[in-house]
Amino acid sequence: MANAPTPKPWIAAIHAYVPGKSVSADGRPLVKLSANESPLGTSPLALAARTDADAPSRYPDPDSTDLRAAIGALHGIDPALL
Repeated sequence: MANAPTPKPWIAAIHAYVPGKSVSADGRPLVKLSANESPLGTSPLALAARTDADAPSRYPDPDSTDLRAAIGALHGIDPALL
């Protein structure tokens, strides 16, 4: 790409991130829990939640209509008062 920006040399010199590759001071391999990685794959509950989402790319209802209705029903309160 002819018009691509060129990074500053100190940016270009940064080592690429290697996911999940950590070793202790004595060289023993460690499990990296902060990388949000899992050898078990995606949780079935997370997959189901993603499948059940109607429109995840849209903002939620700004009035929280369903939430207010559920709270109102639970506590016997008019949702308009919440």
